Amino acid sequence: MVTPAHLEPSKLGTKEYWDALYTTEIANHAHDPADTGTAWFDDSDAEAKLLEFLEDPERAGELGVDAATTSFLDLGTGNGALLFALRDAGWEGPMLGVDYSAQSVRFARRIEKARRKEGGGDEGSSKDEAEDQDKEVEGEANEEPEGEGEEVDVHFAEHDILHSPATPLLDARFSPSAVDGWDVVLDKGTFDAISLSAETLDNTAAAAANGTNDQPRPRRINEAYGARVLPLVREGGLFLITSCNWTEAELRSWFEEGAAQEIPSSAPTSSSENQAQRAFWGFEVVGRVEYRSFSFGGVKGQTISSLCFRKVQKRS
Repeated sequence: MVTPAHLEPSKLGTKEYWDALYTTEIANHAHDPADTGTAWFDDSDAEAKLLEFLEDPERAGELGVDAATTSFLDLGTGNGALLFALRDAGWEGPMLGVDYSAQSVRFARRIEKARRKEGGGDEGSSKDEAEDQDKEVEGEANEEPEGEGEEVDVHFAEHDILHSPATPLLDARFSPSAVDGWDVVLDKGTFDAISLSAETLDNTAAAAANGTNDQPRPRRINEAYGARVLPLVREGGLFLITSCNWTEAELRSWFEEGAAQEIPSSAPTSSSENQAQRAFWGFEVVGRVEYRSFSFGGVKGQTISSLCFRKVQKRS
């Protein structure tokens, strides 16, 4: 695999940036409940295009998605906007949004709770919600853990995909089928942000395992992302990613060529046979989302890219 050239690190690749952003958006929402935060890639109408992609009747059959049952896991969910858009469009299956920013999760849960109150038509709920929000911003109220004493429509949880195991997200409390992986895993800008992190992977153990003292090239943290996503997707499930920093060809390189999860052999084999028949999970492209295109210098392109990958078994 030829690794695409890395992006220059920036503050958008730091947790501190996102914590500060969502702290501000929580305060804005407290003063104006209609303010649900930033809509990422709104200038390209990304949410509508993604919904259109999933809802196309012919494509839905090929992808194996069903509005009544398909489960969604949103990585780097932010304010939960993409999951809420899916719910509003009639997708009824289980939904979980995760983010490494605790403030993001807090914000998304506030919006989810407000949506349920609005939908339920609770008398006086708007006034109560506003008072609760004001107290929360002032630090006078403790947030109740999600799901205690109430039915949650869309779940949200704090989770750092690059530094935490997949197991907590493969929990039956989110969906009975989630123990085998989610039907669709979403990423709208999360890999972009991770690609702007200056953090590197620890290669010391790898060098020791090879019996050398050579110091390999520091690997940026985004190089591990694909392998972290794979266990979260069920066999035959989908990974739908949207990026403004990477082209379709580069996304293919990162995920179709660069992501792999080894499948343990169920029967003993000779080392040579095992080597020849090594099986692993990987991604293959099964669709793309079309956006408004432009031409420059004779080259045609899009401002953002969305590719849909399927989790399949491969052999080396």
